[in-house]
Amino acid sequence: MTLRLPNQAWMKKLVAVGLMTILMGVIMVIFADKVSAHGYVESPASRAYLCKEGQNSDCGNIIYEPQSLEAPKGWPNAGPADGQIASAGGLFPKLDEQSSTRWAKVNITPGTTTFQWRLTAAHATASWKYYITKDGWNPNAPLSRASFDLTPFCSIDYGGVRPPANYASTCNVPAKTGYHVILAVWEVADTANAFYNVIDVNFVGGGGNPDPGLQAPTGLTSTARTNSSISLAWNASSGAARYEVYRGGSLVGTSTSTSYTDSGLTAGTSYTYTVVAVNSAGSKSAASAPLTVSTTGSSTTYPAWSATTTYWGGDRVTYNGLNYEARWWTLGETPGSAYVWMQIP
Repeated sequence: MTLRLPNQAWMKKLVAVGLMTILMGVIMVIFADKVSAHGYVESPASRAYLCKEGQNSDCGNIIYEPQSLEAPKGWPNAGPADGQIASAGGLFPKLDEQSSTRWAKVNITPGTTTFQWRLTAAHATASWKYYITKDGWNPNAPLSRASFDLTPFCSIDYGGVRPPANYASTCNVPAKTGYHVILAVWEVADTANAFYNVIDVNFVGGGGNPDPGLQAPTGLTSTARTNSSISLAWNASSGAARYEVYRGGSLVGTSTSTSYTDSGLTAGTSYTYTVVAVNSAGSKSAASAPLTVSTTGSSTTYPAWSATTTYWGGDRVTYNGLNYEARWWTLGETPGSAYVWMQIP
């Protein structure tokens, strides 16, 4: 009887398969705590989100994954180190560059403000907390704990519940003047991590609260969409002379009617809008509830994702109107919910 051994080619294949299996196992262990949750503040637009939208420049790789600003929770006692707060620990160091002119700013008024999160992978949540820089902070020094009032101006206990993909916190922002930074912290309930987003804001409107006698617009909806425009409509507010329309917290236009069309947008991209009523004396209402809506089409066309196709690192697909790039080998893992997929423009 002759014993037949596998030839050399087959031995190489067996070794390669074995090594691939081990490698995938290691990768799954390393990223086991990363697939739990991801998200970013869309309105008022965070520093990272404005990088993604192109309003901030020279941002580094955060433009591809603004949802990935993750670090240990427990801030201010734990979490990212001083000087690395904006980057959530230094993985995206460009975000930590700090000066009074480095970043685009979102106009904001004190009082009731809605913070709109876009969660690309939601998870059981412990809390949402919001901090703001102190009066007299130094905007030309790296962000540190000394920059902030360490008591949150807004803290929401979420009790371990899984939030919706578009989650909104309604908070009372304290009165400030000029440039400040808001730190928004999303604490996950059953991992050791949290997500840290800084928002560069410019206080306008004289430092007063919204006029309580002027009703915030209601019923904000989209009436039409194209590859480059979104049409909006809302219910009239009694006493309003005009309306201001905000995209991602930044003023994009005004209207004397209850409709507005925002043009020059990017195909296949989500935008978040709010509307503020203004009376003839210039007093403003609180903002409407936010509306997130996407333009049609896609800025770049990639093949549609398939659950039965094997993808390798660098492969790109389209899923639910968004584009994704595979970080490594994947099969059957859904873009937008699995860490192996990175959202790209």
